[in-house]
This record gives sequence, C-alpha cells and structure tokens, in this order.
Amino acid sequence: MSAITRNKQIPSITLKTELIGKITGRKIDANALIDSGAEGIIINSQFARRNQLTLLPIKNPFPVRNVDGSENTMGWVREYTIQNLRIYSRGSNAYHEEQAEFYVTDIGDHDIILGTDWLEEHNPDIDWSNSRVDMTRCPETCITAKPPVLHLKTKTLKPAIVDPRTHHKEYQDDDVEFLFDLSTETQKKPQSLPKMTTTGTRSQNGGNRT
Repeated sequence: MSAITRNKQIPSITLKTELIGKITGRKIDANALIDSGAEGIIINSQFARRNQLTLLPIKNPFPVRNVDGSENTMGWVREYTIQNLRIYSRGSNAYHEEQAEFYVTDIGDHDIILGTDWLEEHNPDIDWSNSRVDMTRCPETCITAKPPVLHLKTKTLKPAIVDPRTHHKEYQDDDVEFLFDLSTETQKKPQSLPKMTTTGTRSQNGGNRT
C-alpha cells in the first residue's frame, strides 16, 4: 500500500450511514464522506475506538504517504475492521447494505471516507449539483431493501482490493433501482484529506468483529 493525498478542488458528498454489528446487531450512526480524491475505505481511529469496534492487526502495516512520496503526519496504518455498512436514503425508508473492510487511521473530523476503491466497485451515478447518488450498478453482493421503492439492475464489477462480501450474494434482487436523495449539500473540501492506494498489501485476517 502506498499513498494518501487529495485534490482540494474535488467536491464531496456526505451520506447518512450505520455500522451494524454482525454478532450483536448493534447499530452505530456514522457520516460517510464520498471522496473521489481518496483511495481505500477508511474509518477514523478515534471513532472506531470510541464505539469499541473490533480492530484487527494488519499483517504488514504500511505508512500513510502523500502523493509526492513523503510520509504523512498520520503515521502508519496498523489495524483494520470489518463492518456491515448500511447507507440510507432520505427519510430512511430504503437502504443499501454491504460488508466492508475499513483501514483504521486518523481522518480528522470525518467518521468514514469512501474513496475510489468503493466508487469503482459500486460505480454509482452521482449528481454533484443536486447532491444525489443513484446506486444503479452495485455488485450482486450488496443488499438492497424495499424492492417496491427501488428498481435497480445489478452488475458484477471487478473485485475491489478488499472483497469480503460473498455471503451476501443470495440476498440481492435482480431488478432494483436505488436512489439516494441526499439532504446534505455538495461541498468543496477545505482541507487536505488522505488518498490511500492499496497495491501489494491486504489484511490476511478473517475473524470476528463488532
């Protein structure tokens, strides 16, 4: 894994999400930033510890680096966590759910960052002007709720760097359309956020999680 950086001019959208414990079913509210200037799926280390998530050691820790190759002040990524991530539409009457593996590091005020790995895997239609995300091309390992409300054609995409979601496959409907009409407005990011490239290293651990 190599680097973390971001283009200050890239807009972002924040989604209303929940992390749901696989064993306990405990639900934790979290804001997830869609950041096309970052790579990887990242969770804030302070948020993870405050909510007592199960953190697993990365077999080969890697440094957080800036795009020029210099080491970022956030230091090394040494842990990851596997969580069910549920993303709600406005009004919470429909949702999209997946199992995701998050790298744990300091990402400032954000709970979660969904970077280009996530965007490439799910390939959503994003209307930056109206803060709307249409989940029309999810891999079949995702779960969608309320099929009458959603009408979405699934498409299996190339696997992401981390793909622990195979046990969800049987839940996916063939013809569902999922639409996020976001209440939060599109914004220009005021500060540098991380970009994580995950080439060459992935966590080897399975294991339990909260």
